[in-house]
Amino acid sequence: MKRNVVITGMECITSLGNDIEETWEKIIKVENGIDKIERFNVSQYPCQFGGEIKKFSARRSGLKRSNIMLKYNQYELVAVMQAIKRYKWFEDVNDQRENCAIYLGNQSINLDEELYETIINISEKNMKKIQLPNIGKNLDKFPPLNGIKLLPTLPTHFIAKEYNLHGSANVLYSGDVSSIEAILHAAWDIEAGYYEKAIVASTYNPFTPHEFLWLSNSKLARKTTPMDVSYQLSAPFSNKNEGIIYGEGAGALLIESEESAIQNNRNILAYIYGGTMHTFPEEDFFKLSKCGFRKHMEDTLEICSMKKEDISLLYANAPSYADWDNAEIEAIEEIWNENPIAVTSTKANIGFLGCAAGMIDCILAIKSINQNSFPKLRNAKMDYRQYFSEDRKYIDKCLINTAGIGGNYGSIIIGKKA
Repeated sequence: MKRNVVITGMECITSLGNDIEETWEKIIKVENGIDKIERFNVSQYPCQFGGEIKKFSARRSGLKRSNIMLKYNQYELVAVMQAIKRYKWFEDVNDQRENCAIYLGNQSINLDEELYETIINISEKNMKKIQLPNIGKNLDKFPPLNGIKLLPTLPTHFIAKEYNLHGSANVLYSGDVSSIEAILHAAWDIEAGYYEKAIVASTYNPFTPHEFLWLSNSKLARKTTPMDVSYQLSAPFSNKNEGIIYGEGAGALLIESEESAIQNNRNILAYIYGGTMHTFPEEDFFKLSKCGFRKHMEDTLEICSMKKEDISLLYANAPSYADWDNAEIEAIEEIWNENPIAVTSTKANIGFLGCAAGMIDCILAIKSINQNSFPKLRNAKMDYRQYFSEDRKYIDKCLINTAGIGGNYGSIIIGKKA
């Protein structure tokens, strides 16, 4: 990169905890955030378990007007606010609010049951179906961060207004790799000198009745019964990886130029070395391939001017879906077979967080770099045991993999200063 880009703040909210410290403490102890879903009745759903956040209050976290926001907006905005407060990010020597951009890698809008009823009630009384002309006539009645008015600019507008920021507002949706794309775009723009600082965040919440029913019925989701043991349901790289258990949550990163961090005497948590985004479509929309993973990781190493030996730890995509897990570990084996690296996955503990999965893994990778530790995998296949060894005394650089439906792949490399 032309200018060094660094991470100087972070926060996440997951089913293991409402901040990074609680999440990290529990995930290192191999605690489980997956349980029976309680938010709505899932008794007739093919999958009844998930990484659900159960103790969260946006109002107690200081978020104003949270009663008119959808749940995933609340998670994201609270994560941003907590990060800024914890790292005192706007207490600069030179106020850089005029030169701070916002990048969100989010999911698309869900038309859930609650929103559907809101649209009908506001559009016209006694309506039995949605009529678009009536929605337009009554658009002013919709809450700002809810429903049909949840346009891409609104979460960014809320953050910008809250902190009096003046910079570009970007919402990127590339499916399951959205958060990695948002981090990379922010880093590229800071590297090029367009901005000194950027707030990057991502959020995911599949637990609304209609969306979760669709996910439960998909070929990707693990089919469960009420008698299942929750901590055994998500098992990446094992013989028990019988389908994805989904989770919810959000994460935020505070990114800036190295010069800005030094000038403001901030602790640098990690350097961003670069990354890549690829699409390698297959005949099956849900397929990810060994060739796709290998090509993608090799390109990431090349564009970051790194050798495979430079990577200490790989946070794998590995959502406990056998075809995806096998393709990824086989690609890792082909690249690193002579010098095995440590490999981990967080999905056994918090579930697969869709578009926010890469963001959460990036945050946890930062903890790994600074504490020389990483989450341990349960029940990993013995055929690849050399990649799941816990004997890693020094973690210098991490490669974070993310991938998803449509043949999309995204990776980023972060680490200590070279």
